[in-house]
Amino acid sequence: MGTINVMVGEILVDGKVSKRTMVEIKNDQKLVNIAHEQAKSLDKQEKEKYIEDYQEGKFEYCEDESLAVSGHSALAVLKMKNIVLTNKQRSNLIGSLSLDEKMYFGNWLNDNESTANTIRESVDGELDDELKFGKKTFQDGVEVFTNNKY
Repeated sequence: MGTINVMVGEILVDGKVSKRTMVEIKNDQKLVNIAHEQAKSLDKQEKEKYIEDYQEGKFEYCEDESLAVSGHSALAVLKMKNIVLTNKQRSNLIGSLSLDEKMYFGNWLNDNESTANTIRESVDGELDDELKFGKKTFQDGVEVFTNNKY
């Protein structure tokens, strides 16, 4: 949501979307309309916080919005074959689904056994050492308990 956040910040501060942003989004009027609607829906405190975050530079341009707004629903993008999505893009699209769409998509994944539309971070070989999650330690998939009392 980076580009939309930048646009909403520009609308709140300047009253319009900047020329640089229009170049970034390739003059996509759909995104401008979405940003105007989001700016209108904010209350006074949210607007102040948004303006403060915008002026501090907490928002930056990114490509996340273009997938869901490019004329396809998030569900349609997730079901597409031969599409490359990063884990962040995939999680953003799944997060934007309604509960019914998430249930449908989960069933669709189970039926098709498809995980080919994500970029996997490969690990060369197996994990050789211990793996720790917080206070728990695992070795070869089994939780290891250590007793340091003598």
